[in-house]
Amino acid sequence: MKKILFITYNNPEKASRGDDLYTWNIINSIKYNNDIYLHVVAYYEEAKDKYITYSELEKKADKLTYVPFIYKNILSIGFSKYPAMISNRKTPQMIKEVTEILQKEKYDAIFVNMFRLSYLIEYIKDFSGTKIFISHNLETQLSRSTYIYQSNPIKKLAYYLDYLKTQYYERKYISQFDCITTICDVDKELFQKFIPNKPIEVLPPVIDIDNCKISTEKVEDKFIICGAFHWGPKYVNLKLLLKASNISRFKESKHELMIVGRANQRDVDYVNKNFPGVHMTGPVESVIPYYEKARIAIVPELVGGGFKLKIAEAVQYSKPIVAIKGSVTDRTMIPGIHYIEADSFEDLITKAIELMNNFTIQQKLAQNARQLFKNRYSIEYASSIINKVIK
Repeated sequence: MKKILFITYNNPEKASRGDDLYTWNIINSIKYNNDIYLHVVAYYEEAKDKYITYSELEKKADKLTYVPFIYKNILSIGFSKYPAMISNRKTPQMIKEVTEILQKEKYDAIFVNMFRLSYLIEYIKDFSGTKIFISHNLETQLSRSTYIYQSNPIKKLAYYLDYLKTQYYERKYISQFDCITTICDVDKELFQKFIPNKPIEVLPPVIDIDNCKISTEKVEDKFIICGAFHWGPKYVNLKLLLKASNISRFKESKHELMIVGRANQRDVDYVNKNFPGVHMTGPVESVIPYYEKARIAIVPELVGGGFKLKIAEAVQYSKPIVAIKGSVTDRTMIPGIHYIEADSFEDLITKAIELMNNFTIQQKLAQNARQLFKNRYSIEYASSIINKVIK
């Protein structure tokens, strides 16, 4: 039996965010193999977590250790030598817990989940087993795109400095791991250039395609974009789309664009007031009622890296996708077969409206994407990658 220590930034079982969902996928994929003993170490944020009833992670893991966590003062984060993601999560409590665990028990492999915990490599580098880093994005690229699209000069400088720190520490820390996993092919290619000669495996999210069907009785000729638009890069993407010269075509075609997900109320009010034919919801309890209304999913991702799971979400709900070039990061997805690709935001709008009028192509795109995901985004495939990296 293999013994694995899995270190993560919080309890992901509620899967309220993309990072949590992906983490929960990986934990389930590890335990899919009955010959694995899994010890999970996770931060416990008392200010937030004490109001949440957790139980699933305790059932899934053979052993669960919580580490107390309190958010640091924003000034201490800003003036730290570390990038913000690491500065906020680098705590003596986590370092102490991990080092004591390794002194008491022996493991075959250690998984460190996400860049914010990558600093732990300095404390586990003498560990004799396999050290695996789970990446959710190439954070240097994400940090760079975030500062480039900032218009406020003070924020731009702050994000630029954080980008330089991220670039330095991401290369420094991750290069010390034995193996890296990535969520998609494009991230793998980027890491291969960023940290050459390092074993890298693509570990896609898990989707139970056969059990993800939703009602089609309420479907209307509407488009949908889902995301967390309270986060800067996501709202930048949205603004680029809304600035398209033909944005009025949604109103003219009478095919409403629904923008669904968390957002600042000020932005929600601005979009709904100034863009007829576009409706922004703000936070919702569930995206499913909106997917049930939508016929086509739009992916406007130029900045950031968080639409990987949103593409998977659209596929699992059988929604054909129209995406801006570069936003689909799975190389097995082929334009014209699994989705429609657009060269510009104007082209994105034009092709989306054209697709709305072609039900045959809609059906083929959705079917092809679902078949692809049924194989590559399965728990069996993810488990096979886990077994490969811990050998």
